[in-house]
Amino acid sequence: MTISQVCSKAKLQIKKTSRSPQLDAEILLSFVLNKPKEFLYANPDYHLTQNQRSKFQTLISRRAAGLPIAYLVGHKEFYGLDFIINKNVLIPRPETELMVDEVLNHLRFTPCSLPLTLIDIGTGSGCIPIAIAKNMNTELRIMIYGTDISTKALPVARQNAKFHKVEQKIKFIQSDLLKNILNSLFIIHNSFIIITANLPYLTPAQYRANPNLKYEPRQALIAGPYGLKYYHVLIQQTKTLTRTTHYSLPITLFLEIDPSQTKKIQKVIHHHLPNAQISLKKDLSGRNRLVIIKLNHK
Repeated sequence: MTISQVCSKAKLQIKKTSRSPQLDAEILLSFVLNKPKEFLYANPDYHLTQNQRSKFQTLISRRAAGLPIAYLVGHKEFYGLDFIINKNVLIPRPETELMVDEVLNHLRFTPCSLPLTLIDIGTGSGCIPIAIAKNMNTELRIMIYGTDISTKALPVARQNAKFHKVEQKIKFIQSDLLKNILNSLFIIHNSFIIITANLPYLTPAQYRANPNLKYEPRQALIAGPYGLKYYHVLIQQTKTLTRTTHYSLPITLFLEIDPSQTKKIQKVIHHHLPNAQISLKKDLSGRNRLVIIKLNHK
């Protein structure tokens, strides 16, 4: 069978479980042939070998069952960078690129002479701190950490950091949110602190309503009945950080949320951090996606 024929057949097989069956078929066939998609367009009459057809059909069958493309091919693009992905980490979402944009913009206005500590909480594949490290001003005095409670996720993050040649810039640590960071020597003395977090924020109902999520790690998605369980703890830990260390230098948090949680998370922040400055950033769909919290900012 030719490229054109197998693609047409594959589209029909996956159209019920995929929003983009044509694109998915092309990605999987490019993966099997180890060729760019342009090769498919330029060679529609290219005949696949029996082995290639068999591999392609296996992938299409798994995609028809709902397995995400990123897990099938083992990688996903994020912020123009290619990341190794497996079942132990959440698949990076395009909307999370907004967080990287805002952190980089924040860093542009930070004098290079000031020491910085950046901590990415729930780092997963490491896509957020790695994208920041690859695009920030190299003259910044900054230490970057990625924490995750999952010991299976951290090797993926380290592998990605090595692949992108930033393994010397980022230290990955097993930690329940900020637990192993508080009262530790990780935070640079007298440094400004930046905390990024794309923590689980789905409710059980939201999770059940999207069956395609069943292949991703459940603990990276669900966060209690209101979806704010982990942000509640993180904000409490941030309060503890400011109290136990008498930390008076600026702390900035960047938190990704579901748009429906806007009012609830603002209440949580005001309750624990009454002096915090809060701002919201919208995603490309015009919905609140990022909460920025500033503490000790003049």
